[in-house]
Amino acid sequence: MTISTAPVSSTISQIQSAATAAQQKTTPTNDPSQLGETDFLKLLTTQLQNQDPTQPMDNTAMIAQLAQFSALEQMTNMNTTLTSMLTQQGTSLETNAASMVGKTAVFTTDQVGLTQGANATVVANLSGPATNVNMVIQDSNGNTVRTVGLGACPSGSNTFTWDGKDGSGNQEPTGTYTVQLSATDINGNAVSLTQSGSAPITAVVFNNGTPSFVAGGTTLQLSDISEIDQ
Repeated sequence: MTISTAPVSSTISQIQSAATAAQQKTTPTNDPSQLGETDFLKLLTTQLQNQDPTQPMDNTAMIAQLAQFSALEQMTNMNTTLTSMLTQQGTSLETNAASMVGKTAVFTTDQVGLTQGANATVVANLSGPATNVNMVIQDSNGNTVRTVGLGACPSGSNTFTWDGKDGSGNQEPTGTYTVQLSATDINGNAVSLTQSGSAPITAVVFNNGTPSFVAGGTTLQLSDISEIDQ
């Protein structure tokens, strides 16, 4: 009795063609523990080539294995698509972050940068109205440069300006100064406040794809910035 192997040979030929096509469109991996489309098809082809002609592979088992290959191919394509989307998203994030250079960032800080001949600005958000607000300015060595009484201020955001001069009217040099604000209400109770400063963003630094912004000599995370102005 002659046993025809033509259907099996035809199937092997079709699968080998599919394996070749899969190899052309997939990128080989250097991880030997991971199986890709090409590896799966090689295993299936080898299984068909070495099967007993008198007891060929059950059609149900064959269909199940082909279904597994189809699912593997879909997962591979999905992974490729997601990788491409993440790459595009990362590029977009870097481009948007780089566009922040030159803009002014408002961030929580008790320090202010002074440029000789220019005013320095301090912003404070008061939790309630204050009868008296005092501003103490210290240099980088902790020495008190000037104490200023700012009078009564309403609740909410208030902007204060320092002309860069000490208590004797002398101009202070360019540098970074610490500004301590304190406020009391009509009963002499302390009014809580949050200080903010502003400075131009001069650089963007990327660490593992996460941007940090350099403003006023301080490195800021995006969560540190409450406002960005043109």
